Amino acid sequence: MTRTTRIPRLFRRPALAFLADAKGLAAVELAIILPLACMLMSLVVYGGQAYTVQRRVTLAATTVANIFAQANNNNQSTITAAELNQILAYPNLILYPYDASAVQVVVSQLLVTSSNGTVTGTVCGSWANANATKRTTGTQLTLDSSIASAFSGSGTNDNPACGNIPANSVPTNYVVLGEVSYPFQPAGIYFSVGTMTLHDSIIMIPRVASPITVD
Repeated sequence: MTRTTRIPRLFRRPALAFLADAKGLAAVELAIILPLACMLMSLVVYGGQAYTVQRRVTLAATTVANIFAQANNNNQSTITAAELNQILAYPNLILYPYDASAVQVVVSQLLVTSSNGTVTGTVCGSWANANATKRTTGTQLTLDSSIASAFSGSGTNDNPACGNIPANSVPTNYVVLGEVSYPFQPAGIYFSVGTMTLHDSIIMIPRVASPITVD
């Protein structure tokens, strides 16, 4: 014999009345949809915040490399220590009103060399703000091949500040590499997310001299 589970008469009528009540149904739908809607809204807000800050990070990296490449707009081939500190502090102003106390800024000068189709940038000098670590002199970075073709002439590879330059390489010129990293913490809306590191870098060609020195 099959037993059929029956809803006690005492609870049957209130249950049917609740299901038939549009207000009760709307309350159930709201309880299900609201958390998902809040989560989706939070993700949209977080994405908008991250996009805005990433644009500022890109602008900061561009500014650092550009101003260094112009020797701080003084039309001289030498940047003083005070001028360098000013350049490294520009990202703090660009990231405002966001807290830029932890921003990491590095500017490096690379000697571009080409050997067997491989373009290399050898670090000839690197400087960083208090939060970052400068690149080690002599470190070699692989660069895009189009960078070497941007120069019309050839430079010299007798700069002792560049460390070990790749053997059998043809020096072309110097470039400035600006790098900015920012640990961004989105403002909490419905739920909180961890810190995300936003980073960008850009390469510029020195304007007034090749290379630019820091005194």
